[in-house]
Amino acid sequence: MEIVSMGGETAALDADHGFDPETFKEFISFDVGDGAPVYYHSVGKLYRQPGGEIIAGVEALVSNRLVKIEGDKAEAICRTIVIYRDPETGEILQEADGRHIIREYPYIIARFELKDRRLVIHTEGLSGPHQNGLYGLAKVSNDKVFAHRSGGRTFFYWTLYGEVETPIGKVWFNEAYNGSTSPDVMVMNRYGTLPAFAGMGDGFMQTTAARFDSYEELPEHLREYVAEHAPSHCAPPADYEEIAKLKDEYLGEDPPEAPKSAAPEQVSKEQIAEVVGQYFSCLRQMEVDELLELFSEDAMSWDPVGTPPLRVRDKSTNYFRALSNIFEKMALTEDDIFVSGTEAAVRWTGVAKLRSKQQEITFEGVSVFEINPDGLIQSVRSYWDKHGLMSRL
Repeated sequence: MEIVSMGGETAALDADHGFDPETFKEFISFDVGDGAPVYYHSVGKLYRQPGGEIIAGVEALVSNRLVKIEGDKAEAICRTIVIYRDPETGEILQEADGRHIIREYPYIIARFELKDRRLVIHTEGLSGPHQNGLYGLAKVSNDKVFAHRSGGRTFFYWTLYGEVETPIGKVWFNEAYNGSTSPDVMVMNRYGTLPAFAGMGDGFMQTTAARFDSYEELPEHLREYVAEHAPSHCAPPADYEEIAKLKDEYLGEDPPEAPKSAAPEQVSKEQIAEVVGQYFSCLRQMEVDELLELFSEDAMSWDPVGTPPLRVRDKSTNYFRALSNIFEKMALTEDDIFVSGTEAAVRWTGVAKLRSKQQEITFEGVSVFEINPDGLIQSVRSYWDKHGLMSRL
């Protein structure tokens, strides 16, 4: 079994990170409680970078329990589930077969140690399911944890950076946490490789969490989800015997499946290819009204990626109408089309001619289309050299 190790102790031995015995105990109580289970409920968003497109809503439930605290050392056991939701409807995002898109940590062991004025945290935990449906085991050490007092409150902040080589390339992340007492709240910002369901590239996740000292205080919709789909997450692991069983169960070749519901309705590959083909046909004919009908009301276009996104059907920008007023010809012809899931990637060749000029210019590019369940274009992300084309024209 391969164990991924990240982090480490990098601070100087005499570094002052704001901790003393009192602050150490305060942090432990804030983070994992005083013996009875405590819960953090997080909500936030996942964004694509660059551009800031909202990919998903994020909701998480963290359950922690202090096992022991003796002098300058403490230990806790925890469990976490992260749920990804449709940013508009709030519905659980699903794979084509109905599996919920989640990230689960069936157990985490957290060990805390006060070293003079520094706090060092060592964790071990399971995480998954990954793209192959399997779970992995990771060990993380971190001494980039800081504390300070202000206005009668104590503030904590810490960061964690990691890189992991995977079969599909390097996955990296940089996480920053900020917490405060009275009341106990926590903010997390994560920049790094997007989760697999969101496609290639980098993203930014931001969540805010509130602490609850009893499970019954958590929002009803979350408790209902846990009861139906993830009952173990109503509490942290009971003891180390349960953790040993979880290791055996999740690290085998056939770990438990992610929660599952009825598979969502999806448009067929043929429907996706057809609507994408209509897009190129309408663009070649400069049929603006027909072109706009292919898009959802809130469809976005990055044309090209790296420029600010435009809402296609926003009457204040008249995106395609403005295009037709400037160009006499903007004829894109599909060279190759690849359909996967609800998206299509098209390599195309274009011929452009300004209304004010006689010269025609040939250029090339790639566009990625996302099609919604109604068979309409939800987004277009195009990759081409806009500066090069305009300078030639």
